[in-house]
Amino acid sequence: MKKNNIRDTPVIVIPKGYTIDDLMDFDDEGYENGEPAMVEEVKVVFEQ
Repeated sequence: MKKNNIRDTPVIVIPKGYTIDDLMDFDDEGYENGEPAMVEEVKVVFEQ
């Protein structure tokens, strides 16, 4: 199995003055027909 490297994890950067809710859609609407096509782990970074 391939070793997980920190560079393999996508990073979402939240700009200063924004919240994660401003940039991400957490509404479950649109998934009535099943599960999402892909689920992936990401790293979230908040700019200070």
